Amino acid sequence: MPDLFSPYTLKGVTLRNRIAMSRMTMYRSRDGLMNDFHLMLLGSRAAGGFGLVFAEQLAIVAEGRTGVGCGGIYADAQIPGLARLCALIKDMGAVPAAQLGHTGRKGSELKPWEGAAQLPPDHPDGWQVVGPSALPFGGKYRYPVHALTRTEIKAIHRSYARAAQRALAAGFEWLELHFAHGYLGASFFSPIANQRSDEYGGSVVNRTRFHLEASDAVPRCGPNAIRSPCDWDQMT
Repeated sequence: MPDLFSPYTLKGVTLRNRIAMSRMTMYRSRDGLMNDFHLMLLGSRAAGGFGLVFAEQLAIVAEGRTGVGCGGIYADAQIPGLARLCALIKDMGAVPAAQLGHTGRKGSELKPWEGAAQLPPDHPDGWQVVGPSALPFGGKYRYPVHALTRTEIKAIHRSYARAAQRALAAGFEWLELHFAHGYLGASFFSPIANQRSDEYGGSVVNRTRFHLEASDAVPRCGPNAIRSPCDWDQMT
């Protein structure tokens, strides 16, 4: 790996090296907020020499978290904590990165040290999980899944865009959409999890429509949207 410690530039953002800290969910948030724990953990990694430092997966909606202890970017009240984090990472010479995600059928969980069991929708710390079809993930994920309607899918795309706008406002310089790990994006792509008969199911083209529309929504609320907010209701 001869270039591991050499700078890397992508679209005007330069990393001091090719080493990135992966996104690691720590289950230390309350109401999706970043706190001193995250500042200590991620700031020390930036000070230690990483070129790119990801915060943990940030949920675009509250019910998109793995559990109630997970980080979020679904409310404006979460921006100050994220901004504090970004400022420290930059001050240590690294680039702050955000990963936007929605856990879909695999959400509503206890913390790992509490057993990581999935909670029923009526539990105080649980919620109704969602997916492309009303099919549980399996294993410990056994509670009923609400199949998203077209209207709800569009609302999730708007949530991706809002989350991206908050990420930009907080100072993140690198953005990633999480469509893996059996979460919502992965469920739409899977012909096993996705049994829909509309434009979001069936062929590979249809099963990737969710991802492409989410990806398209994000740049429509880029830097210019900070000065002139997007017309969310017109996003389709």
